[in-house]
Amino acid sequence: MRCGFFAGPFTLVLLVPLGLMPASEPVAIPAAHRPKATEVVTYKAGYRYPQAGWIVVHIEGEPYERGYQHGRLLAKEIAAHMRMLATERSVKAPADGWQSARQLANALLLRTIDREFLEEMTGIAEGATDAGASYDNRDIDLLDIVTLNCWMEIECLDAALAATPTGLEGMKFPRDGGPQAPAPQPVSPQRCSAFIATKPATADGQIVVGHITMAGLTSGPFVNVWLDVVPKNGHRFVMQGFPGAVWSSQDYYINAAGIVLCETTIDQTPFDIRGQSLVSRCRRAIQYGDSIDKVVKMLSEKNNGLYSNEWLIGDLKTNEIAMFELGTKTQRLWRSSRDEWFADTPGFYWGCNNAKDMAVRMEAQPADATDVRDGLAWKADERDKAWMAFYQQHKGKIDAPTARKALTDPALALPHSLDAKYTTANSAKQLATWAMYGPPTGKEWKPTPEQLQNHPEIQVLRPHPWTVLTIEPPPRKK
Repeated sequence: MRCGFFAGPFTLVLLVPLGLMPASEPVAIPAAHRPKATEVVTYKAGYRYPQAGWIVVHIEGEPYERGYQHGRLLAKEIAAHMRMLATERSVKAPADGWQSARQLANALLLRTIDREFLEEMTGIAEGATDAGASYDNRDIDLLDIVTLNCWMEIECLDAALAATPTGLEGMKFPRDGGPQAPAPQPVSPQRCSAFIATKPATADGQIVVGHITMAGLTSGPFVNVWLDVVPKNGHRFVMQGFPGAVWSSQDYYINAAGIVLCETTIDQTPFDIRGQSLVSRCRRAIQYGDSIDKVVKMLSEKNNGLYSNEWLIGDLKTNEIAMFELGTKTQRLWRSSRDEWFADTPGFYWGCNNAKDMAVRMEAQPADATDVRDGLAWKADERDKAWMAFYQQHKGKIDAPTARKALTDPALALPHSLDAKYTTANSAKQLATWAMYGPPTGKEWKPTPEQLQNHPEIQVLRPHPWTVLTIEPPPRKK
């Protein structure tokens, strides 16, 4: 299969819709990856089609309306995704595992999500059910879709609670058994690599951003949804998502107001039960954010702390980039406009799960830990070293080819990488991105016999060719 731009007489040119930023060179789907009309499935204003391993989905309208389109178009995949997560929760009793996750989502997160996005999730549930999807011989409901969207926060609860004070810290009781050793420091999760660059690090002085998703193979069949959302209110945006998503979770976004946004996970900080789900905060930031200030405010306001991240943010209108580490009560923002750089990398920020700010690192420590500050200062791990080496080699020359080089480097695309994406200022202005679904280094990832037995939905994750995902409407059946 070919990957690249088709230069023949039938090249499709992307017409930029009203409201998108002007771009100098239109981008188009590579000719070898253009969908056939017979591959396009439609429901009212929504549609889906396959492209180089991705499922491209377009939805639009009022919250329930666009959600219903989503549910109708991805019904089969939504049900399969629920079954997979249920087996992750409990291999021996998946229905019970799913019910326990629903209960946590209901008790802790459901009522912290904006009404607009709950309406959209209601539409997803009812659209999927009306298209024939079910779980455990019942209709799919709102709480199922909330649980899908809050899965990352549910998975973070144990670590968050370990970092959340009970009020007994520092007290001694008769059966304590004497002095306790300092609690072990949490180990940074090996999940995701990302960078964002601008002047003076890039070849044309404009923004370039890239991201790799890292997770278990059970996530592999479900991270290949590319969503194009045209809401009634707010900005059009595109994102990598999953079946049933109202936010990315993998967290790679571009919106029509010129915002690019991605993240990498950092050590989990405490849980604030009074705070709001990241599902709501992040979705609000990309749908309504049009500046770095607004995105930072929406991400951090009423923060519940779950799924702690280091966010990379770019504003195509001003050519400014930022790195935002968000704990629960702690945060740190670096901005190119203030000439704030980490480890002497002007024009370049990167993320690889190793928080850089001392206060954020401290907040992630177990609540009963003592004497942990010593030795807690940031130290470059192997991926940090690889990112800094990439910067030193390519500073002033970072562009699309060098982004692809970084994202396929085994030092940055670890064996549990599921995909890679990057975009330039020109393509992002058109809500377009280069993307590869599957291991970026080109090696198949095969499930073990035990995984095959425990997870019926699991699949071999095969590398697909690089393609360009756009908002170009597909051909329709005549």
